[in-house]
Amino acid sequence: MAAAANNKKNVSTVRGHAGGYLFSAPVGTTGAPTKTSFKTWVNSIPNGWENLGYIPEDGFTETPEVDSGEAIRDINLEKIDDTDGAVTESLTVAFREIKKHTLGTVYGHGNVTDASGTLEVKHRWGQAFEHYQYVFVLLLKDDRVWVKYIPDGKVTGISEVTHNKTTVCDHEVTISYNDDADGTGCYDWIESTETTAP
Repeated sequence: MAAAANNKKNVSTVRGHAGGYLFSAPVGTTGAPTKTSFKTWVNSIPNGWENLGYIPEDGFTETPEVDSGEAIRDINLEKIDDTDGAVTESLTVAFREIKKHTLGTVYGHGNVTDASGTLEVKHRWGQAFEHYQYVFVLLLKDDRVWVKYIPDGKVTGISEVTHNKTTVCDHEVTISYNDDADGTGCYDWIESTETTAP
């Protein structure tokens, strides 16, 4: 039997949901999206989840890194076994808004306060790099919903911040995925073009 025809609906750019598309909460916070709720999750954000604000027009970059393992050899260089490889995954995103929650993601939430009209950021790296959940609410062509849920992410890299008159002051971070109890580092739920919801 011949394969189905190509479908242009399956080719798309990605954009964020208007009004808010990147959210986070401490690991253990309830109300994360699920396979059954992902299409409407953004319509009623649960308590404890914070909007991380604008990200640049370049979006974000997701990077899986594959370590294929290595050969174990004896003194004569004869191969006697192989080590198991591994895949680690992370994403890099820049925060455009200078506010408590985005700065807390970069510097540690306990290091950032906003009181009496003043944001204070303490560069105490020993108290940064917390485990948080992250949700991206994305849209494909024809407004198909794509939600990316990271149940346990940790900031493992911070890029330089440029301070000048002509450059937007972005705070770029790399967030590494940690496996949940199911062994999953990230869930992608995408509204299908080929099957319909019951």
